[in-house]
Amino acid sequence: MLFLTILDGRITNFINVIIPHNQFFNFFFSFFSLRGSSIFIWLIVIVITIISEERKYPGIQKKDIKFLIIFILSFSLSFITSDYLLKNLIKRPRPSHPSNLTLTYEVKGRLAQCPKDYSFPSGHASTAFAAAVVISTFDKKRKWFYYLVAVLISLSRIYLGCHYFFDVIVGCMLGWIISKGIIFQQRRI
Repeated sequence: MLFLTILDGRITNFINVIIPHNQFFNFFFSFFSLRGSSIFIWLIVIVITIISEERKYPGIQKKDIKFLIIFILSFSLSFITSDYLLKNLIKRPRPSHPSNLTLTYEVKGRLAQCPKDYSFPSGHASTAFAAAVVISTFDKKRKWFYYLVAVLISLSRIYLGCHYFFDVIVGCMLGWIISKGIIFQQRRI
């Protein structure tokens, strides 16, 4: 276990070394974290997707309602599982916790706004990948874009010093598995 903790810290530090910490990246990654409310990014993406989608029949379709139900269910279940169940079960301190000052970075002259709860797994990464899986299942044309947004949201959590690398990786896998499971169950009905 000690080996994984050391490896996790080294990968996290490496990522923070290769991405310059300057005003541009501070703003860029702060935007993708949206102070803990990345749901708004996904709502913007969904609205843009629905508006740009070519439709033969105007108005809300049955598949739109099905999509929204699956999206809300996947997003919510990923959030609840990561933020309420696993974080409180594992209780791993965040990198910006006072006992982990080597991974604390300043954003705009002050510490990044990280939640006060625990670190493992990343709720942002979990919900980002849950959203990307669901949206890309219904809109395969822009699949790369949805996963790019999910990766940027996830990476922003490491850049801002709110999560370790493995927090984010496990969060990504959790969101992916939950969404794939919900989509699989929905298709069986």
